[in-house]
Amino acid sequence: MIRPQQLKQYSDIDLKLAIKSSFPKAKSTLALLIMLWEASDRPSEISYSQAEGGKIIVSNDLKNRLIQKYGPVYSTSAVSDESFIAIVNDNQLFKSQLEPLLVGVELVWRIARLRFADGRQQGAERTGGERFPKVLAYTCNIDVIDAVLSSDDDGYAKILLKWIGCNVEANSELENTLIRLLACFAENSFYRLEDNGREVIFNPNSLYLTLLASEGSPVDINGDVEAKGSLRTLKSALSEGLNPYLSYSNGGSVNISTLGSDSLREYQSRVDNYLHINVGTLQGIKHLVVAPESDSSDGASEVEDETPPFRRIDESTRITGGANYLLYGVPGSGKSYTVKTEYCDDEERMERVVFHPDYTYSDFVGQIMPKLDEERRVYYDFSPGPFTRMLKKAYTTPGKEFFLVIEELNRGNAPAIFGEVFQLLDRKERTDEGTVGESSYGITNYYVADIVYENSDHPVLIPSNLNIVATMNTSDQNVFTLDTAFQRRWRMRMIENNISAAVHAKKTILDTSVTWEQFNGAINRLILEANSRLSSSEDKRLGAYFVTPLDLELSTSGDVKEADKQNSRFPE
Repeated sequence: MIRPQQLKQYSDIDLKLAIKSSFPKAKSTLALLIMLWEASDRPSEISYSQAEGGKIIVSNDLKNRLIQKYGPVYSTSAVSDESFIAIVNDNQLFKSQLEPLLVGVELVWRIARLRFADGRQQGAERTGGERFPKVLAYTCNIDVIDAVLSSDDDGYAKILLKWIGCNVEANSELENTLIRLLACFAENSFYRLEDNGREVIFNPNSLYLTLLASEGSPVDINGDVEAKGSLRTLKSALSEGLNPYLSYSNGGSVNISTLGSDSLREYQSRVDNYLHINVGTLQGIKHLVVAPESDSSDGASEVEDETPPFRRIDESTRITGGANYLLYGVPGSGKSYTVKTEYCDDEERMERVVFHPDYTYSDFVGQIMPKLDEERRVYYDFSPGPFTRMLKKAYTTPGKEFFLVIEELNRGNAPAIFGEVFQLLDRKERTDEGTVGESSYGITNYYVADIVYENSDHPVLIPSNLNIVATMNTSDQNVFTLDTAFQRRWRMRMIENNISAAVHAKKTILDTSVTWEQFNGAINRLILEANSRLSSSEDKRLGAYFVTPLDLELSTSGDVKEADKQNSRFPE
């Protein structure tokens, strides 16, 4: 006896809420999407394009099919075959990158899935401007559209031709019917904006409810930063009138259309019932073991997205034991040299910053900066600082050890520069506390979490494979003090001022017989002897590397200027 297979499991959906590509001319794109299917004997998939000089155009087979299907209609409006195909090739299905097309076609209206014909990754068109042949894999929503179109083939053909840009007159009632249908398909779509630092995820139903509650006041969908992902698509769709219940101004305000509040209220109720059935958890099914989605033997499986909605990190490979180290000593004692020789000298795994009086939290962690989008319009977006960049590197590469090096820690106002990140400096030190070296307590920071984890709700932690190594000396008068609460979070290490170990200790100074070791020792003894007149005399000593070997060399060059320049390096 043959019985149904187990419930099929589908891969997670990436809503692509954060990509920056736009989806302009939604009507013409959707219209051509429908026309390609209608002209191709209604297949499940269509390889609709072919490469030509770095761009793509409609395939020869589809070109003939489109002319055969729609030629009798557009020819009555004096549109030639050549003009028609030129309009087709100018469509966003051929001009746009794959990812913005995915947002509109797959995630908003859910009419088809898109992939590259040769299986390359989804982000392949992000740079360079080249376009690659693509495949449309249609959903059953196209069957619903076809059922509507079949009621008046010529009438709807004129609408589709009008939408792609042909000068064809169309029936407005039929056009409104098609718009209503597409609006229903988009009820399952999701959008994101930022409101005063808070992430808001909403759907069309959220707009309906807000508009009805506000009693006619417009709703702003701009948010506080540049629109991204499907929100750009929503703006394009509303500006083209693809939701009959909503009106839209280019300033980003949405209001109730001329259909009125009563029509919207009834429609919203139907949408709410639909979402309750479609999106709600199916009790009794969520705990079932389901069959995994199998790879298509014809290469039709969706390629892996380069920007998954949430990163999946193999924590079993993460290096542990990260800590905060503070190296201190007199100027020239070799603190930076110790960092290089004993901690890290690999630029790929480290980032070095220098604190100073004008250095701020925004420089260190990140700040919102003006930027230009693809259309050279100004928008504001978070620009991560060195702390956030290293946090992301360490989190996403668990098998490597990373170092954030802070030179001259006390030359800047360290507590102010660290801000709430100060809390992260507390690290777990025992295995019974968790991962040794990870922050003991997390903090909430929308911007940092969005960069590091690609999930703004994720608590921010310093991972166990990220070390923070700072240097400072306490001899300078114009520095900021570090309070005890700040200092206790560091492993303090004094770098001994060992003059005899310096490579140039026995080197004589210029044309004298005095070595650098003798001079250094004599000066430091004087400083120590003056203890009654100088505070913290230990910290005011000359370090072993206060001068370099080159500073000590005597120039005998015949060029007087060059000789004077060299010989004045060590002051008399």
